[in-house]
Amino acid sequence: MRIYRCYRGAGGKSKGTVPFLFILLLGIFWTVFLSGLRLEIETPRRMLANSADWLINRVFQDPREMILATMPALAWQDTPEEMESPGRALVSWLAGIARVDMSPAGILRAQMPLLGHLDPQEVSVTVDSSTQELPNDLHIGQNLSQEVLVGIYTTHTGETYSLTDGTDRLTGKQGGVVKVARAVQKALEEKHAIRTVLSDKVHDARYATSYLESKKTAAALVEKYPQMIAMVDIHRDAGTREQSLVEVKGEKVAPVSMIVGSDARMPFPNWKENYRFACRLAAEINEMYPGLCTRVTVKDGRFNQYLHPGAILVEVGTNNNSLEEALTSGEMLADALAKLVQEEVKIRQTLQKQGDLPERKQGDIQNQESGEENLDQEEVNPSASPLKTQPEIPAKGLEENV
Repeated sequence: MRIYRCYRGAGGKSKGTVPFLFILLLGIFWTVFLSGLRLEIETPRRMLANSADWLINRVFQDPREMILATMPALAWQDTPEEMESPGRALVSWLAGIARVDMSPAGILRAQMPLLGHLDPQEVSVTVDSSTQELPNDLHIGQNLSQEVLVGIYTTHTGETYSLTDGTDRLTGKQGGVVKVARAVQKALEEKHAIRTVLSDKVHDARYATSYLESKKTAAALVEKYPQMIAMVDIHRDAGTREQSLVEVKGEKVAPVSMIVGSDARMPFPNWKENYRFACRLAAEINEMYPGLCTRVTVKDGRFNQYLHPGAILVEVGTNNNSLEEALTSGEMLADALAKLVQEEVKIRQTLQKQGDLPERKQGDIQNQESGEENLDQEEVNPSASPLKTQPEIPAKGLEENV
């Protein structure tokens, strides 16, 4: 501003002088810089080489690193598949900053301004549960276990399967993962007489706070059903069509994988209990249905698993599966989970007889919640993880790695 005022006082120049001076200074800088290159001066050459190396490492090797570095808010996303599509993350972030409504209604209003002046009345739609493929009430007349032994919920409730629904996410609605969750519940109760509770609450209406919302559900399940052995958060992964199929006993079905959190960023001293539980389940799956479970991955976030030692995140299929493929895999998952739960029930009964059944104190959970809540939304970044030497473990020989 001081240079600008001097020019105005001396010759009454317009405001166009400022950009002219900026361009002039920039030109002088590049002239000196390029002259240094021609004269083979080492410093400009080294600066250019280092800049090129940085760009190549950041952009071409891992574009997610640059997005996370320039948009720290994305690092709050404690989701396994969020950064699989950097383009979608960028569009979502820019739309949020610019306050652009990216919903179908918002896009229509942007293209047809008259719609923006209309204020239609809200219409509530009630779905008759009798028309659903898998009803919620599945245990009538069944000889179920007295206690609820399995809890199921979906943090990313809107995740769905594009080959069936034409999209991979239903914003603010129940996606295909909820139908998979109901299939797991139905198999556990009808085939194995294991009482199971399912929450189909939508947690991702605002995607950035999905895990904060699902934490309330998970904590309520733990408090209300203290005898619960397993608490499963069902998701779907992201991948190509080729990555979305495995052959199990001659049938093409959706793969199953698991994610376990750790104490890399927040207190979670007992995470290896959850990891061992996931490893046992993966081994059980592949014993019953060889090749179905592809991996168990340890990542930085906690995924609300610190609330219960049997809490795991299970991904059934990917966005490039059909619902039918995912439902088949969900039923297979239920068979293996049932066997593991039955084994745990026998262990509990034995320990109760011996008086050695350990109790998990509520204080242990509260101590693990002592950090800032929003850090629980961190995006998993394997390249920055202290566990990066062992971020992903194949589904065979799992417990040997703990």
